[in-house]
Amino acid sequence: MQKSVQKIHFDTIDSTNTFARENAENLTTPVLITAYEQTKGRGRHGKSFFSPDSGIYFSLLFEADPSFDLITPAAAVCTCKAVKEICGIDADIKWVNDIFYNGKKVCGILTERFISNNKTYTIVGIGINLNTKEFPADLPQAGCLGVDIDGRIIAEKVAELLLQYNSCYERENILKEYKNRLFIIGKEIDYELNGVIYSGICADINFDCNLIIKKPDGDYITLKSGEISIKVK
Repeated sequence: MQKSVQKIHFDTIDSTNTFARENAENLTTPVLITAYEQTKGRGRHGKSFFSPDSGIYFSLLFEADPSFDLITPAAAVCTCKAVKEICGIDADIKWVNDIFYNGKKVCGILTERFISNNKTYTIVGIGINLNTKEFPADLPQAGCLGVDIDGRIIAEKVAELLLQYNSCYERENILKEYKNRLFIIGKEIDYELNGVIYSGICADINFDCNLIIKKPDGDYITLKSGEISIKVK
């Protein structure tokens, strides 16, 4: 039986992921931390995450099943499902962890794992732009869903779906649903690897959700998350 989720909400916080990590030992997992605004939101590779008070930002802290190794792809699928169910919007995934709508990034996902007091915790942090109209100049791809709702409804649905995957891990199903929403399949992309920019066709994903790229010479290369950044042409 799936455990009930403890819920903690802040109107404003520095970072829901930071709160989850710093308070893990004192919280009963699973716990969902939500906020309408973050003052020190964090993205991948140590980057800041723009988190104004026109979005919803949340972190799910839980003890993941050891076999559940596709947590970030699963979180992307769950976010798309929740947005569809609650907002009626069909969002897409840009490998590996961004959610796009109308050609703009509307959501980012940051997954972290750490050990505290001999327990292994997982934090899935998600930020969704609900109706943000203005973005910094260095975020030209950013956009919003254009909905005026309490984002906690979406957060709670994402948590529910993700914990279902954790209690009954279906790897092939996650990969299938992820690929069906991956809008870069078949498209030409630029990707940066070890500081060098290359071009190729996004051909597929493999069993580990790595990206398979067809190079101009006809050979294929497999790219792991965390190694690259990509730009759809």
